[in-house]
Amino acid sequence: MKPYKVLLLCPPPVEVIEPWVDAPPYARNTLAFLAGYLRQFPGFKIKIIEAKFEQLSFDETLKRAVAFQPDLVGITAYTQEIKPAAYVAGLIKKALPQAVTVIGGVHITAIPRETLFEFPTFDYGVAGEGEITFAELCSALKSGEAIAEIKGLVYRNKQEVFLNPQRERLLDQDSLPIPAWDLMPKADIYFIHTERGCPFNCVFCLNHNGRVARKRSIDLVIEEMEMLIRDYNPSRIFFGDELFSVDMKRTAMLLDKMIERGIHKKITWDAQTHVKYVNFDLLSKMRAANVFRIDMGVETGDDNRLREMGKGTNAPMIAKAFSEAKRAGVKAGGLFIFGHPNETVESIRNTIRFAVKINPDLPMFGTMTPYPGTEVARLAAEGKAGYTGLSFDWDDYKMRLGSGLTYQHLTKRKLNLLMLEAYIKIYLFNHRYLDFAKFVWSYRFGAIQLLKKIFYKEDVLHERMKKPLDYDAVINSRYHIKAINMVQSREYFSEIQKAEMNRTKKEMPELLLSQISIEAE
Repeated sequence: MKPYKVLLLCPPPVEVIEPWVDAPPYARNTLAFLAGYLRQFPGFKIKIIEAKFEQLSFDETLKRAVAFQPDLVGITAYTQEIKPAAYVAGLIKKALPQAVTVIGGVHITAIPRETLFEFPTFDYGVAGEGEITFAELCSALKSGEAIAEIKGLVYRNKQEVFLNPQRERLLDQDSLPIPAWDLMPKADIYFIHTERGCPFNCVFCLNHNGRVARKRSIDLVIEEMEMLIRDYNPSRIFFGDELFSVDMKRTAMLLDKMIERGIHKKITWDAQTHVKYVNFDLLSKMRAANVFRIDMGVETGDDNRLREMGKGTNAPMIAKAFSEAKRAGVKAGGLFIFGHPNETVESIRNTIRFAVKINPDLPMFGTMTPYPGTEVARLAAEGKAGYTGLSFDWDDYKMRLGSGLTYQHLTKRKLNLLMLEAYIKIYLFNHRYLDFAKFVWSYRFGAIQLLKKIFYKEDVLHERMKKPLDYDAVINSRYHIKAINMVQSREYFSEIQKAEMNRTKKEMPELLLSQISIEAE
C-alpha cells in the first residue's frame, strides 16, 4: 500500500532581522518530536524541512516540498512566524492542491479559532501539546476516519471554525520517544529538552507548556545526549527547558550522571533557569559538568515592576544568584525587558543601574512584545497599565526588536535609545572594554538593526520588511484580529492552566512538590 507522505516544516523568515532568532544555530526540536512520535505507527513516510535553520528561501523551501509530493504538510510557528507559515502553506497549496496543511505551535495554541479564521491557507490546526493530536489527525486523514473526536484539533466546516476539547498535556514525558534527529539537518549545536513547563505566571509569557514542570527521566535524557554525541559530534548542547533547574535535586543528579558518563569531556552546554533555583553548590556542579553559560531572566531592576511581574523574584535574590555564579566560575547571561506594565523612563533607568551592578557576562535587552494569551496583551488591548495600543500584524512581534506596542509615557525611539544606553553602560562602567568590542562584533547585525530603528525611526517592522511581492496576496487574510480577541485569549488560556494544575494535583502531585525551590544557604 502506498505510504501516506507527511512533510514537517519550519518556515523561513521573511527577512533576517534578529539573527539569534531568524537564523538560529540549531534546528527546531519540535519537528523531531512530532516525527519521532508519528513514525511509531505504520504507513507513514516522513520528511522534515527546517527552512529557518538551513536559511532556505521561500522558493527553495517550495521546491523541496514539491519534490517530496506530500499528502499532508505540518508547519510549526511562533507568533512572529505565523505569517511566513501561512505564506509557505499558500505556496504549497497552489503547487499541490491536494495537499492538506496543518498549523501547530505556540500561536495557534493561544488563539486557535482566530488563527484559522485569519489564515485560509491552513486547513487544520493543532492547539496545545501536539504529538498525539497530530498523529491522530494524520491517521484519520490517511484512513478516511472522522476527526470530530480528536482532542486539541481546530478544523473548518464550511464557513465555520470548530475547536475540539483541549488535549491534556502529557504528565509522563517518558511516553514520548527520543526525537527523530536522524530526519533533521546535522548541526553543531543541538537544542534538547529535559522537561516541559514552568511554575511561574509572568505577565509577558504565555507559558504554553503549562505551570507544571513535566520531566523526562535522567536516563532518557542521557541516552539522547549520548546518541547525539556519537552520531553527530556536536560541540554544544542547549537545554531548551523553560527552567532547567526547577527541580534542583534532579538537576544535580543529571549533572552527576553527565560527569559519570564522561559527557562533560565531549561537549559544552548551556541552559536557561531562574534566580530562585540556583545556589553555589549547584552552580559549582554545573561548572564541573562543563557548562558554557546559564541565562537567567532578570527582566527588570525596578522594585515596583518586580513585584507586579509574576516571576517571584526581588532585587537581593537576583543579585545573589549572579554573585554566586561568579563565585562558582560560571558565566551567567542576564535577560532584560523594557516596556513592562506602567513602565517609565525612570523605571527603565533603575533597570539599567541594576544591570550595571550585577554585571552579567552576557546582557540581553529587548522591548516588550504583547504575545496573544499573555497578561500584557490583555492590558494593551484594554488600553491599561500605560499601554495605548498594540499591533495586529504579527510580523511586528519580534522577540527583542519588535514594535508591537505603543505607550503612554514612552516612545519607541526612546525605548531603543535606552536599550543602546544599557549595553554601553554595562560594559563601559564595569571597564569591560574588550568584552564590549567582542559583543559588538558578535551581534553586529542586530546592532545595525537597532541603530536603524533609532536614527531612521523605523518603528513599524511590517512596513519595512522585504516581503515577497505576492506575500499578502498568497496569505489572503480577510479576517482581522481585534482587541477583544486578545482579551478573550488571556481568559481562555488562563482556564486551561488552572484545569491542568488541578488535574496534576490529583494525578501526579509529586510534580508540584518537586518544583518548590531549595533556598540557598
